[in-house]
Amino acid sequence: MDLNIAVELKEGLLRVTASGNFTLDAALRLLKEVCDTATEKQVDKILVNGLAMEGALPTLDRYQLGAEIAAYLKQHGMNHRLAIVGKAPTLNGFAVRVAENRGVTTAMCSSEQEALNWLSAWKG
Repeated sequence: MDLNIAVELKEGLLRVTASGNFTLDAALRLLKEVCDTATEKQVDKILVNGLAMEGALPTLDRYQLGAEIAAYLKQHGMNHRLAIVGKAPTLNGFAVRVAENRGVTTAMCSSEQEALNWLSAWKG
């Protein structure tokens, strides 16, 4: 089973719910698609809820995920605020930290409310 996503655009926020099997390729596809959609809709705040995802990536894949997403955003001139909601072992925040260290404005959150609070701190 691949990753499935449901996307909702509401009040300047692109809200994405992901479910299914968490793999490197699927996560890269999902995040690139979500960032492209946000750019197309002229939205800079993205909330990805990954609580329904299953599986866990090896540390090297998590590193690659964070690095590749950061490079993709930079290459395309994107400056989104990206809040990721998840729980271990599927999501542990390492890929978020890698992306953050490369200039992506991102945060790992344990609930949608925490992510909404973090995103609301960003004006615009």
